[in-house]
Amino acid sequence: MDNNKIIPITKSTEGLKTLISENPDLPIVVMASYNGCSDDYYWTYCSSVTFNVGEYMSYDVFDDDYIISDRDEFEDKLRDKFADEPEYEDLTEQEFDTLIENKLKEYEPYWVKAIFICADN
Repeated sequence: MDNNKIIPITKSTEGLKTLISENPDLPIVVMASYNGCSDDYYWTYCSSVTFNVGEYMSYDVFDDDYIISDRDEFEDKLRDKFADEPEYEDLTEQEFDTLIENKLKEYEPYWVKAIFICADN
């Protein structure tokens, strides 16, 4: 048998078991990269799998069904959203920053900590 023909689709569960044992109350989020998805097959095996604890915004703030898992990206998107609103166009930079700070506080309860399983091929 040629070992170069073995398909490496398995991953040790040790890292995942550790994360779950250290964070037993956290939900699990499974993410597949664009590369991990296929139009040709119903299922795609992903050989590159990582595990980590992260967080995501659970509220659809921007009405786009886009899941945000980075607070800086969330703030940037908030700034873009409110910068385009006519009611805020006359705010000073400081007033606009205060608006964004208040919005960040408003959405704070919607950040959910979770164990992420990320798959790619």
